[in-house]
Amino acid sequence: MKKLSVLVGIIAVIIFAGTTFGQVEIKKAPLTWTQAALTDGGELFAELCATCHGVGAKGDGPAASALTKEVPDLTGLAAKNDGEFPRQEVEKSIAGKSRVVSHGTIDMPIWGQAFEDVRPDWKPYRRSALARQRIYNLTEYLATIQVE
Repeated sequence: MKKLSVLVGIIAVIIFAGTTFGQVEIKKAPLTWTQAALTDGGELFAELCATCHGVGAKGDGPAASALTKEVPDLTGLAAKNDGEFPRQEVEKSIAGKSRVVSHGTIDMPIWGQAFEDVRPDWKPYRRSALARQRIYNLTEYLATIQVE
């Protein structure tokens, strides 16, 4: 029941943030493969991750306080890994393929599956490629915001 309450709270924050910071534009034309694959990692982060991780990726987003686990500061991943950005671990975490303690529950959405579900009308191999490309773009963005 507590998880459901947290989930409802997160959804409410996301809806509130969307209506507060501007309306989401719904495009009439179908998304092309090129548009979907080349979505900027920073843009994806702002749309999907900043609600919990914060605009600066410090773990201080508006929904962070509603979660049972502390939201990690994503700007220090390289510093915690002897100065090397842990690319594979980050990709696995975003995709939902790792069971990192901070993501051991459903606190963080499984973006790999969510990205595949964006275009159910596409063939499975294209949906999978779209998901991998978006995960890569997000990971690349996170690599650029690392601090020492």
